[in-house]
Amino acid sequence: MTRDQVTHITTSQYRKLKKHLKKVAEDFDMESIHQFRIEYEKLRAFFRMLSQGKAGEIKISKPLKKIYTISGAIRDLQLQQQRIQDATKQEQKKPQAYLTLLQKEIDSLKPELSELLLGNPATGSKKKTDAAIPDEFPLNGSGHFTHQKWAAIHAIIISGHFSDDNIHLVRKNLKDLFYSLKLYKGIEYELLSISILKGKDLKYFNQLLEQLGTFQDKCTAIALLRSYWLIRLNIYNRSLLERIKKIWLKDKVRMKQLLVAKLKADIP
Repeated sequence: MTRDQVTHITTSQYRKLKKHLKKVAEDFDMESIHQFRIEYEKLRAFFRMLSQGKAGEIKISKPLKKIYTISGAIRDLQLQQQRIQDATKQEQKKPQAYLTLLQKEIDSLKPELSELLLGNPATGSKKKTDAAIPDEFPLNGSGHFTHQKWAAIHAIIISGHFSDDNIHLVRKNLKDLFYSLKLYKGIEYELLSISILKGKDLKYFNQLLEQLGTFQDKCTAIALLRSYWLIRLNIYNRSLLERIKKIWLKDKVRMKQLLVAKLKADIP
């Protein structure tokens, strides 16, 4: 890739980021946040790949990174509200005290996010990253990036140490690989897809990433039923949520067993 080709890709990605940031600023909608975070991750994966060259590490600006982090925290809390509503459909009385606590957490994060959004963060980040883009990025740089990511995944599988964090790392590395692959076209895409797909097809990896994402969501859901939050609630809220937590923990164990078996069997 020439510098112009790289800049064309990053300009397009930043344009999409701006569009989604505008929507996030309007209503903090869960889907708007999700779409922004996907585009951010695509751009971050691309810069991680470019950083394999001689130019050194290319980093997204701190304000934009902070928006990614805070918006993610807000979305996790919004999803938790939804999960709890779904999990208590059959209950006559909802755990309102907990739902209110989640909303307070969301409301406490919104002012800082609003302030960051006012600063035109995508434009500021683009200026910073444009200055670090290399004059040329050869295809073997992509190959080195692919090898590095697969090596990290294989190391976890070979070690047999499937902690929640390590499973999350497998997901992050796979996402980096496939976000980067989607930026290529033609013969470059064909060549790179051979080393990334490793005999599988895109459908297989899309399903695997979906399973890994569902597992991560379950981990987050359990983490948000924090003990120091629950002890502040009344007896009804606490007992109901502890019951839900036990069910979710069993679900998590089952999901993890299936994921580990799949990774061991399918990833060469």
